[in-house]
Amino acid sequence: ATAHSRRTAQPTMVRSFLLASVVAAASAQQNYLFQPGYLADGNDLGELFFNIGDAKKYCDAERTCQGLTFKDSDEPQMKLSVRFKSASHVTFDPAWMTYTKTQSAVPYFYQAGFLGDGKELHSAAMLLADAVAWCDKNLKCKGFSAEKMKESMDQLWIRFSDNERVTYDGNWISYTKVPKSASHTPYTYHPGYLGDGKTIHEAFMTIENAKMYCDVNTKCAGFTIDKEPQETTNELFIRFKSNPQVSYDPNFASYVKDNVKSEL
Repeated sequence: ATAHSRRTAQPTMVRSFLLASVVAAASAQQNYLFQPGYLADGNDLGELFFNIGDAKKYCDAERTCQGLTFKDSDEPQMKLSVRFKSASHVTFDPAWMTYTKTQSAVPYFYQAGFLGDGKELHSAAMLLADAVAWCDKNLKCKGFSAEKMKESMDQLWIRFSDNERVTYDGNWISYTKVPKSASHTPYTYHPGYLGDGKTIHEAFMTIENAKMYCDVNTKCAGFTIDKEPQETTNELFIRFKSNPQVSYDPNFASYVKDNVKSEL
């Protein structure tokens, strides 16, 4: 090897070592908002192969990182090609997935479906991040829904509701506020399944009842559902697991307790 090649290889090796050290030592502390779509604005801070948990740890450690984005894959994968960005503006696109750092004091629970009960408080075209801000300021707002479009767009038509009951429908997305209570645990959405650890329980139930079951079970780290049931429904087949490690798979969706997500 030439002296030049040795000189250029050393920084790369050092960076790889430092990167591995950061991910191994860090735990994901920042709250993230999941959004279907991609981050196009801001500076590119790198594109690396990570599982989602390690990608969040890396973004936590990078001061200028505002979010991470990756393309939805048709196949199960251990690691994804993740892009890190310095801006948090998300363009909706059903073929991409994004996590952005959020400053909202209220955790939100993401799931497929619509808020069909209760009173519609407001409706307008806006960014999902702006919808969070609107709902934060309105005490009556329990959450909001938007129909999933087939093409890329900056804004979605958002409907705000005073009722948090979600009816599962793969053509819609909803975000509901997590009540500030010791009996309600915030969860983070992950595309994939919880395959490690012990299966604590499995049954047909609503997502809301699944959260209640996992909340009161200290051994429960999270739960997994089939991502695309064939019809609109309130009950889904749910598996509860003792380990928070998520394996990416486009056919499943998992929810992991925030108080154990650092173990991802």
